[in-house]
Amino acid sequence: MQTMSSRKSVIPKSWSVSPVIRQRVGASVGRQRLIEEDGEILVLLHMVPKAEDKGEREPALFWHDGQGNWKSSPSSGGRSELRTLVESYQSRINALDAAMEEADDPEVIHNVIDEATPVVRAGRHVAQVVSELRKALREDLDILATRDMAVQMERSGDLVLQDAKSSLDFMVAKNTVVQAKESHKAAKEAQKLNRLAAFFFPLMTIAAVFGMNPVREVLSHAGIWAALVVGLVLGAIVRGALKRSE
Repeated sequence: MQTMSSRKSVIPKSWSVSPVIRQRVGASVGRQRLIEEDGEILVLLHMVPKAEDKGEREPALFWHDGQGNWKSSPSSGGRSELRTLVESYQSRINALDAAMEEADDPEVIHNVIDEATPVVRAGRHVAQVVSELRKALREDLDILATRDMAVQMERSGDLVLQDAKSSLDFMVAKNTVVQAKESHKAAKEAQKLNRLAAFFFPLMTIAAVFGMNPVREVLSHAGIWAALVVGLVLGAIVRGALKRSE
């Protein structure tokens, strides 16, 4: 059985974090959250998700020792790194927004949605945790400013995602309308061909009968012109019947 000192933790060993807090954090960062114990505060966040992460999240940790001192990991800038993290989320959202503005194809928009979804979800949780941190450290004006940035970042992410989904829905609907118009046009053309074929079908049948004879015999036949008229009349009747049934 592992002792507390040998137990793996994502918290750097060099940090003098309370054993109670350290015991609550495992080898992975897990969900984004704030842990407060005896004046100490540990903030566990995620770096901006990337496509190559495949669900694995890189941790970003911030520790307030209760005496006004801060430490951070993986960067060692302390409290200022929290602001930098929020800015990195905002920068990624701005890049996705720019890609969305240039997208003119449903597949491209779909890719933007795939990339934006984990970023927006993680950014939303970052904003929630930073808001909790603001409540815990009400006198810290830097945390207040970072909280305001995080709230704005969350709103920007939601707007980009909503805009991408709306644009995709619009393009799909637009393509559906275009396809429907093309199908209607093709159906109209088919109707014209059917009517034309129906009009000449009786005449073609009669012509086929007379077509077995030499041309001179056909033209000299007394009933050829009558057959022609009858064929045209029958064709008109069949065509009219088809038109009424449509």
